[in-house]
Parts: sequence; C-alpha cells; structure tokens
Amino acid sequence: MSQLQPISRPYTIAVLASSLDGRLARADALGQRIASAYDFQHLEQQVAQVDAVLFGATTLRLGGTAMRLQSPHLIAEREHQGRSPQPLQIVCSASGEFDLNLPFFRQPISRALLTTEKGACRWQGSTAFDHCWSAGVAEIDWPQAFRHIQGAGVQTLAVLGGGQLFASLLQMAAIDELWLTLCPLLLGSVAPSLYPEEIAFSGRLTLLNVLPVGNEVYLHYSLHS
Repeated sequence: MSQLQPISRPYTIAVLASSLDGRLARADALGQRIASAYDFQHLEQQVAQVDAVLFGATTLRLGGTAMRLQSPHLIAEREHQGRSPQPLQIVCSASGEFDLNLPFFRQPISRALLTTEKGACRWQGSTAFDHCWSAGVAEIDWPQAFRHIQGAGVQTLAVLGGGQLFASLLQMAAIDELWLTLCPLLLGSVAPSLYPEEIAFSGRLTLLNVLPVGNEVYLHYSLHS
C-alpha cells in the first residue's frame, strides 16, 4: 500500500461524541444531542480555540444550526486575541442543497459552503454564504478544498461530524487530534454511525488524556499517519 502524500491544510482536530456502540444520535430523535451539558461546554471550549469549524450537510440538516459560541468569556477571549468573535462555520455538501429556512442562515456568524461545481451553481448570486467554494466536479476534491480554506486565513480547524466526513478525512490522514466523548448509551444499528463500513486508517493513535465525568468518558488522542 503506497504512502499517502501529505497535503497542505490547517491543523485539524475532530471533536465528536458517540454512544458506546459508536452511534452519533438516537434513531428516533435525530438532531438531539446524546451527550451531557458538560460535553457541550467541552465542545464549546474546543471550538473557541480554532479559526473555523467544518461539518457535513446531514449534521446541519438534522441540527439546523451552527456550533456558535455562547459563553461571553470565550467570545471576549477571542476578541482580546484579535480574532473574530465566532469561528467561520463551514458546511460541506457535494449537492449544495439546503433549505434557507434553517436557523443556520439567520445566525450572526460567518458562513462558508464547501461544495462541487454543481453545488456552487445553486448559490450563484446569493448572499447566504460569505464564501462559496467549488472544489471538485462530482465529489469534494480535498486538496483543492483545503487550499480554499487556507486561503480564507484558516490555520486551525475543528471537524464536528458526521461520520462520513470524519471517515473521509481520517482515510487521507487529514486529522491531527481526536477528542471523543463516550456516552453511556447503546443505540443499535439503526442509528447513524461514527464509523462507516468503508473507514480505513493505517496510522496510529496515541492516547493523550482520559477524563471520566459522571457516566461519560472524555478521550483525547493524537493521530500519526
């Protein structure tokens, strides 16, 4: 198997929460968080550290909103550092199909769409996104996508789901750190999975920290290709 060639990209962390059987959400309540209020604070702290967050189309359609910072002290800390109050919110979708009635489009944030040529055509002339990046014809071309993202000044990136996006970046060795919250649930095979069948990662994960909080376990890994 040939070595993956390194590509120019931001420093990337994945911040995810799953059930003990690797599921991202309840099948009967998609869009509702499976983790605790403490996990939301943990997620917010990680998001506050990066220039942008990246998430898939399904994640947006189910949740309806971006992962916007809400804690005044985290916003103030970013402003003190000379950064924007909110990280850039990047949604990834090959089709570019979204309902403009989603709350996401009314949130006071900077929005970007990472899509294909066809997807970009849907938003031509629209002001819904601050950036609309075409990267690929039928599928996302990730080296090209990362060039767009870096061109917007993004040096650090947080990936927030879902499973397909996580798998795509993992397979191309484009994730540097993983924060994984294990939630005390068993949701079964009908719920969306963190680990799609086609996932493959030949690198190593080094455990940096383990933190049990209540019935949840917070795992922090570094990834090496």
